[in-house]
Amino acid sequence: MNSFASLLATSLLVACSGGLRSPQPADSYDFGPPPARLTEASRWSGVALEIRMPYWFDALTIEYRLLYDDPLKLRSYAASRWAAAPGQLLAQRLRQQLGLTSASGRNAHACLLRIELLELSQLFATAQQSSALLQGQATLLDTRQRIIAEKVLAVEQPATSADARGGVNAMAAASTELGRELLAWLNDIEKRGRLKDCRATAEQHQ
Repeated sequence: MNSFASLLATSLLVACSGGLRSPQPADSYDFGPPPARLTEASRWSGVALEIRMPYWFDALTIEYRLLYDDPLKLRSYAASRWAAAPGQLLAQRLRQQLGLTSASGRNAHACLLRIELLELSQLFATAQQSSALLQGQATLLDTRQRIIAEKVLAVEQPATSADARGGVNAMAAASTELGRELLAWLNDIEKRGRLKDCRATAEQHQ
């Protein structure tokens, strides 16, 4: 009897374990194919880009807030994630658009465009209506780390669906719009003659 009970228990365990499904891998997202270049290749090669953001936004999890239900609570999608840290994805996007260099390879004659993001998330106004928000500040520094100009950033793009895919697409659109805004800002600073210390820009456009 004991042997039969033991055999039955073993059979049940095998059956149960066979019925367990392996967890599905999380969907992985980035900002998509390279965007169209907004200016000639070497126009802003004398400006290096640095992006700073709180560590909780620069993780692989895709974050969202429910503005109608405890907006202070930062939530994340369980089955979706970023392919790389959002700060890296955004930096790559802006460098592709504007032809900026990386801050890690910055030389002594390059200015620094520092972007400090305070918010990078999908905001739900209702259960079905949401948008992606990039919010923070841009600071342009000369070769001696002196401030040339500052700009408040707040770019919001509506999502076409109330899920991670919709939020990611909206964030990619927001990053492209941010590139356009930064280009207009840099052009304005240059017209006012405040980029003379940026070697590549000054040499080519004086």
